[in-house]
Amino acid sequence: MTVADAADSRSAALDAYIAKRGKQGFRVETRSGRQAVIVRRHPLHFVLRWVASGKAEQRLVVSVDEHGEIVALPAQPLRW
Repeated sequence: MTVADAADSRSAALDAYIAKRGKQGFRVETRSGRQAVIVRRHPLHFVLRWVASGKAEQRLVVSVDEHGEIVALPAQPLRW
């Protein structure tokens, strides 16, 4: 497998994961070839961000390792 093939398979794995999570209400905030930050806002986001900011949105850092395995970890909240 060449480097280009490995990069393509990683990107395809990330695309598939993002598409699956997109159906669950997540949207892409940032993206590169091997990593993305996705976010899903609660329907009452504008109220919850003042009352219970940890519940207002869910942010994940999604990355693909060299074997094509997806790892999704909680991301830090946005700072204003």
